[in-house]
Amino acid sequence: MNQKLLDKFLNHQASEKEIQMLKDDPETADFISLSEQVADWKYPGFKAQENWRAILQHTQNQQEESIDTTNKSHFGDIFKLNLTPSFYWRVAAILIIALSTYFFLSPNNTTLITPQGTHQIWNLPDGSQISLNAGSEAYYNQESWNSDRTLELDGEAFFDVTKGSTFSVKTNSGVVTVLGTEFNVKIREDQFSVHCFEGRVKVQTQDTTLMLPAGTGMRLNQGQLISDIVAIGAKPDWMSGESSFENTPLKAVLFELERQYAVNIDYPRGRSTESKPALFSGSFTHEDLSTALKSVCQPFGLSFELSNQNVRIFKD
Repeated sequence: MNQKLLDKFLNHQASEKEIQMLKDDPETADFISLSEQVADWKYPGFKAQENWRAILQHTQNQQEESIDTTNKSHFGDIFKLNLTPSFYWRVAAILIIALSTYFFLSPNNTTLITPQGTHQIWNLPDGSQISLNAGSEAYYNQESWNSDRTLELDGEAFFDVTKGSTFSVKTNSGVVTVLGTEFNVKIREDQFSVHCFEGRVKVQTQDTTLMLPAGTGMRLNQGQLISDIVAIGAKPDWMSGESSFENTPLKAVLFELERQYAVNIDYPRGRSTESKPALFSGSFTHEDLSTALKSVCQPFGLSFELSNQNVRIFKD
């Protein structure tokens, strides 16, 4: 199977010749056929992130269920499956189509999605790149892209923009505009931040307009504007396998940990007797869940228990 060619097809970058090559390959022919069949399906209100979590939960439940091998009913015979590599590939193809329905259903409005626990890089039509952090989505109009380089973001992304016409990133908290540069935009709950690593960006919020030259950044945390300094030419920490924070509410840090590891965290947030929310300054790794939990919990005297994809955090 030509994985590189398949990735191009999933990102709407494959030529007609390359698509035909995938159709001619027995390992990918069924996948291409399925994607063409669903091209006209309509799914109002489709929520990819929620569906992805449901699939993960369903898979986990199936693994935990014991199998009664003594039950030899006729239904057991009916539902015996030939679990060949081909079968697994077909199931995977169906899941991929379900998770990226918006991507396939509309040739003009393109949606890029990274489920929790994953990062992904896409090439935009003009050659610009967008790197999406875990649990993030971006939307743009492919048909009008050459004349209107506007993209909507929900989550966090790093952009490497080719020079050309104005490039805009719209979020619920503000609009970031550039001509050609490298910058990171994060929109999570009540937090909004922009950091410029190369060139210059303009940030417009409801209350103000800022110009950020390379090496600077801004954070809008619960309505408070905070200035930051970043290393020119560097990349945000999350692209190197680490999430970093400065005076960030513990609640927001735990939400980010959930995204990076695709886990569910049970934390008694409402039981704190402190008048002010706990603030975290530091980082956690994306490579090991136990190590990440220690980094976040120990400064607050918290302990944790791990059970499959569930984490319980408690105070000793």
